[in-house]
Amino acid sequence: MYFTQGQHRTNGAAVVSLSNFDSLYDVSSGKHFYQFYKSSDDFLHVMIPFFQAGLEKNDACLWLISQENSLDFCRSTAEAMIPQHVTAILSGQFQILSAEEWYLTEGTFDESKAIANALQHLEKIKALGFRRFRIAGDEACVPRKDWSLVEAYERKVAPWIKSQPIVALCAYPILSCTPPAKPKRFSSVMTTF
Repeated sequence: MYFTQGQHRTNGAAVVSLSNFDSLYDVSSGKHFYQFYKSSDDFLHVMIPFFQAGLEKNDACLWLISQENSLDFCRSTAEAMIPQHVTAILSGQFQILSAEEWYLTEGTFDESKAIANALQHLEKIKALGFRRFRIAGDEACVPRKDWSLVEAYERKVAPWIKSQPIVALCAYPILSCTPPAKPKRFSSVMTTF
């Protein structure tokens, strides 16, 4: 792995404190980021410091993980790497859930379900007293045939995210989601890691 507890290593470069993650990437409310990853290490390389910084800022955090990246593996990695993990899980500040259950209905991307889940979760965390919502969704669960549905969904939710106390990070497995032609997808809403 590229990082150790409390630290984030960038491709063998100097070690950076996880708490500096937000300032390094200009993370603030209304931002919608994209991560394109090749491996689970790439995926975790961004996700762990993203959530560590959110927990340090008292954000409510939700991590949606696909079967491809293993819910159990990501949970155990978060527990090992994020010092306040257990406390945050027990308080409801940090939830780690299945991306398939969040986004799919009978194996197909379901925009209405994804939006309803987000609205319901946002209300829940507001009731718990959190002022900002930090969410990361792993789109590896989405079948390739549904990428156009995901593109429409991303375009629809982007203005809503901009207007809310939300920081969103959508992660895409680049080797399975790259279209044959050079992508024009998400160009108007895209900030990448």
